[in-house]
Amino acid sequence: MGTHRSGTRSRGVSKGPVIAVAAVVLLVAGVFAWNKLSNRAADRDSAAAAECVEGPATLYVTADSDIAPSVRTIADGYNATNPRIRDHCAKVEVTAQPSAAMVAAFTANAPWNQQLGPQPALWIADSLRSIESMRTPGLIEGNPAPVAVSPIVLAVPEDLGRALDEAKVTWSDLPRLQQGSLAEIGLPDWAGLRMALPPGDATLAAAAAVGSTVSGTDPLSDQAAQSGQVVSAISLLAAKASEAQDTTMALAAVAGAPQPADAPVHVVATTAQQVRAQGGLATFSPAGAAPVADHPAALMSGPWVDKTQNLIAGIFADYLRTPQQAQTFAAAGFAAAPATATAVPSRAALDKVRATLANPVLGVQSTVLLDVSASMGTTDGSTTRLTNVLGALTSTMNVMPPDFGLGVWTFGKNLDGAAPYRVEAVTAPLTVDQRTALTTALNTLRPTESRTDQAYPSLLAAYRAAVQGYTAGRTNSVLLITDGPDDDSTITGTKLIADLGNAMDKSRPVRIDVIVIGGNGTETLQTATQRTGGTYTRLASSDDISFGTAMVRALTTP
Repeated sequence: MGTHRSGTRSRGVSKGPVIAVAAVVLLVAGVFAWNKLSNRAADRDSAAAAECVEGPATLYVTADSDIAPSVRTIADGYNATNPRIRDHCAKVEVTAQPSAAMVAAFTANAPWNQQLGPQPALWIADSLRSIESMRTPGLIEGNPAPVAVSPIVLAVPEDLGRALDEAKVTWSDLPRLQQGSLAEIGLPDWAGLRMALPPGDATLAAAAAVGSTVSGTDPLSDQAAQSGQVVSAISLLAAKASEAQDTTMALAAVAGAPQPADAPVHVVATTAQQVRAQGGLATFSPAGAAPVADHPAALMSGPWVDKTQNLIAGIFADYLRTPQQAQTFAAAGFAAAPATATAVPSRAALDKVRATLANPVLGVQSTVLLDVSASMGTTDGSTTRLTNVLGALTSTMNVMPPDFGLGVWTFGKNLDGAAPYRVEAVTAPLTVDQRTALTTALNTLRPTESRTDQAYPSLLAAYRAAVQGYTAGRTNSVLLITDGPDDDSTITGTKLIADLGNAMDKSRPVRIDVIVIGGNGTETLQTATQRTGGTYTRLASSDDISFGTAMVRALTTP
């Protein structure tokens, strides 16, 4: 008999659907939890980035005093953007220091002078001249580019500026005006130019511009900076320079004079930006060279600069050159940086300009001691050695300035009684009369019949005479020209060097230069040039341009 389920017993539920629903719920919960954890991780990563996980990094910048306020303003704006570089919080700190002090510190080969502030990873100098003056291998990375420019000009009273402009005065005219009066430009009551030359880049730039315009080389070359005409021009500018400890004092002296014509300072070289800041003065730009203060940003390379600082330095240097920052520089009186930097003289040329400013040499006073023994009649080219020498000497004399001194002695044997030498023309400034006397003397010279000479006693006599007749403010020298020597005197080489040493006077230095043509020369003559700071040149022939160059260098280089 069949049976039936009780009417009160409930019917069972299938487990399959329940398990499926539970799985879906767990999956949704898992996804939600994963998203929540991911968001939290992202938030933590963002917070870590905001806090700069690698910590702070400070870029120390030293800027020249004239441009430092503008650089500091730009740095403040840059810092306000909270720059992040290589997971570092970057910050720029700016210190103001004169570029001359920085050059001295970087070239001192000594521990860093802490009085100058932190040793910078980025240095903004006053000009590329300062960069060039301290450039040593490994110290500066690449070629520093300018960030803002200001022309180097002459700050002058308005009346003087107008007269200089109307007269179209060039840089090469300044030495003459410094030594003379301003009557030639229509200001007879102003006496001389009275240009002050305070230490600093602007004075260096002005002096280099004088040399550049005089020599026709721009920028001033090493050889031109050493030449007599450039040394003479810069010396004439410096010899009568008005006293001024610095540019600020010089500008105040020019601007503050109630009667400009009677002021102790009429002119000072500076930047147009500084003249604008001073007020009350006009500016004049002489024709010729166009020097500028271009404020290059130099990335320093040294153990005190790490990779992060170097990177920040490059980024900030580029930031300084953006059009937006150019407005800040313009507000302070600077012009925008040029696309390419202006070429400047080499370090050697700049050092020579500085040396001439510090120790003016108003020309060269030289006595030429010329061998006229029989061997100087030897054919050399189309004529004789002596003829070649006389031609080169005449050509050199013709280009020497009138304030240079020149005299001629000859030597051989028994030229003046028993004396082996003769004074053909006394050493004196090259006035018209002196040039005539020298030309007349040179035209009469002929080789003697003696094949031997007495060069050593002749050199000693000429040297003693040069010391006795020493002219202050000039380079005094004796130039010996020989194709030997073939000395048969009783004075040995050792005795000659000893006698020259006894004749030396530190307060009256006389240089000995020697040019040997075709001969072997002697160690004694080499020693004589070394002991007196002179040059020793040995050439195969007098019929060559190198001989003329050696002659010019010896007679015109202070």
